[in-house]
Amino acid sequence: MVEFRGRLHFLESLMQKKIRRSSQRSVPVKATFLALAGVACNVQAQEATRATSSSDSDAGLEEVLVTATKRGNENLQTVPIAITAESQAALEAKGAQDFEDYARSVPSLSFVDSGPAFKTYVIRGINATGTGVATVGQYVDDILITGDLRQPDLRLVDVQRVEVLRGPQGTLYGSGSLSGTIRTIINPPDPSGYHADVVARASNTEHGSGNYDGALTVNAPLVSDRVTLRATAYDDEESGFINNVRLGTKGVNAEHTLGGRAALLMKLGDATKLTANVFYQRTRTDGRDIVVTADGNLGRYNTDQYVHDPFYSQFKIYNLTLNHDFNWAYLDVSTSYLTRVDDNKFDSTPFDLSFGPNFFTDVVGLSTSDALTDQTDTTKYITNELRLASKLGGRTEFVAGLFQQHIGTTFETLVATSNSQGYLNVPLEPVFGQFQAHKTNQYALFGELSHKLTEKLTGLVGARAFYADESDDLNSTHPFGGFSPPVVTPTLYSHAHRVTPKFYLSYQVTPDAMIYGSVSQGFRIGGGNLVNVMPLPPQDSSYQPDRLWNYEVGAKTSWLDRRLIANTSFYYINWSDIQVTDFTNDTNALTFIANAGKARVYGAEFEVEARPTRSTTLGGTLALVEAQLTQDQPSTNAQFAGHTGDLFPNVPQVSGSLFAQYTHAVTSSLEGFGRVDYSYTGRQGTQFSPKNPIYNVVPAYNLLGVRLGLRSEVWEAALFGRNLLNAYAVNILEEASNLTPRSVVPNRPRTIGIDLRYHY
Repeated sequence: MVEFRGRLHFLESLMQKKIRRSSQRSVPVKATFLALAGVACNVQAQEATRATSSSDSDAGLEEVLVTATKRGNENLQTVPIAITAESQAALEAKGAQDFEDYARSVPSLSFVDSGPAFKTYVIRGINATGTGVATVGQYVDDILITGDLRQPDLRLVDVQRVEVLRGPQGTLYGSGSLSGTIRTIINPPDPSGYHADVVARASNTEHGSGNYDGALTVNAPLVSDRVTLRATAYDDEESGFINNVRLGTKGVNAEHTLGGRAALLMKLGDATKLTANVFYQRTRTDGRDIVVTADGNLGRYNTDQYVHDPFYSQFKIYNLTLNHDFNWAYLDVSTSYLTRVDDNKFDSTPFDLSFGPNFFTDVVGLSTSDALTDQTDTTKYITNELRLASKLGGRTEFVAGLFQQHIGTTFETLVATSNSQGYLNVPLEPVFGQFQAHKTNQYALFGELSHKLTEKLTGLVGARAFYADESDDLNSTHPFGGFSPPVVTPTLYSHAHRVTPKFYLSYQVTPDAMIYGSVSQGFRIGGGNLVNVMPLPPQDSSYQPDRLWNYEVGAKTSWLDRRLIANTSFYYINWSDIQVTDFTNDTNALTFIANAGKARVYGAEFEVEARPTRSTTLGGTLALVEAQLTQDQPSTNAQFAGHTGDLFPNVPQVSGSLFAQYTHAVTSSLEGFGRVDYSYTGRQGTQFSPKNPIYNVVPAYNLLGVRLGLRSEVWEAALFGRNLLNAYAVNILEEASNLTPRSVVPNRPRTIGIDLRYHY
């Protein structure tokens, strides 16, 4: 009890500190989170009231199984890791269609939104600040799809669950999981029979028009108890709500996403199965989700770009997974091939005009200063993993594996003049062009060993040893302004190797309560810098891996026959050799990646879910994050560098969510349901230093969603509303430098619609 009161006092103090710092927060929001903390206290004080009648035993909350530790299915409440798991039932209840629809209900998970298929995930304030590889690993089943900062925006169709592992997962998940891992688990083929699921939605967005999407899933046993196929297809049309007043076009950010996947399960024997998976998704937009105001504020959803900037993104994944049961251990062998192509266009005219209105016409000799940048990014991954997970049934268990990955990427940039209609001039007038190529070969040996020291106390040690070889090439296809001939830069080679450890102790206080403590390390591999416009000094030609240590304590508790679940975690992180953007000159136009500075992050996370009656479910989350530099960042351009005490950009110090769900029998065969989802995201800056000339503040915002409907055993119909408060939640971008105007990425305005589902 003393320990609990001490922990509660720490939580209250931390909350008050955050609330005092967040001047943008309204009194009702403060009261909401204080009330949530009060609920936490009340929940933890009610152990003595556990007894309930046996007739109510079926009113407990859903038991969620996870596979995060790669040891097969485990009850979420018994895994000593801070994990949030959204089951298929929970995702469908809130009408989740993509990452954004569930992310705000996960403690300490935020994201930098640059538009469709262009999101950067942030867990516990570990923000990559626009450089290097991702800090959050992303998986589909056991298929690694993490690359650079632009994470694939998967549609949540026929998904069994989503698992978000908070804290570094370097032992089992490797380099891309510096601060955590997101796993999307797809429903596997079901040999038991034929199933089908059909979903159709129609909605309308304010400032836009109609939106339409649908999905079809079919499960079919092809050979009884031997071969089963499960296939899904989906198509999503989203209307645009941003207008280009300069070019006179409306709804320029209309989006069309289509995709599908298929899994073929082949049972090779009583203990062996082979699964072949294929994934495909393509997204096209008429223009980017940005509002640029070169000529001043034109309104929330009006932009004045000089060009049309359509966006295209496509990825394909091919995978084979072999599973064998040795009785004493599971063997899993996975091999996958992923390709991704992104074609990103944006307006370069404001940057060109910053050199003077006549520089590109009178000095360079071009017909106009209006210009468009076209960047094509192609990525190919070949990934193999072999893993053995024991099921000895005794006091000792282990996981051990081998990992190999080859990454090949190309990045082609072309800047060329555009005409008054916003399209590239014909014949082409290049302003600048270059071609980059990167290769990574990475190898790793990993393992974890757990041992029950007593019936209640379990310890674990783990480690991952990795080695990476990298190479970078850079060719100038058209030097800036054409002032010099094309340049071919010699190949730059870099290497990295490291061993990252993990330790934890967990104690099962009662069958329904566990406490744990862990120490773990996360890492990202380094790489090379090639800049042929302004050569770098030798010491800046490459950057090294960065790493962090995470110290964490937490508790997972269930009460009142699982009618109440309350989980908490407290963490402290030391981050060193941070990979950050540095600048080659005072214009801040040309950048490279450097290791600079140190940081610390500490915070608290809380999740509670309650089912006071069979018909009612309530829940909430709260995250408090303090992420700040503890060392000045050395930089060639001091005005853009961060300083000791600066908060990390795009990291809200306070965030949280609440939901309430109610069901009621209308007839013997019909059930009515309703759900309300609310989320709060605190204010955040866009750069480290408030003195940075391109520093902006993203104000705090609230989002509200509602879903009401009827369901039977085979169909469901629901009315839904998203962003009902019509909040102008934004991300603020600086396209290249302080020489370009501010760009804002607003979220979708109020959207109201209907969805229909049929399944058998």
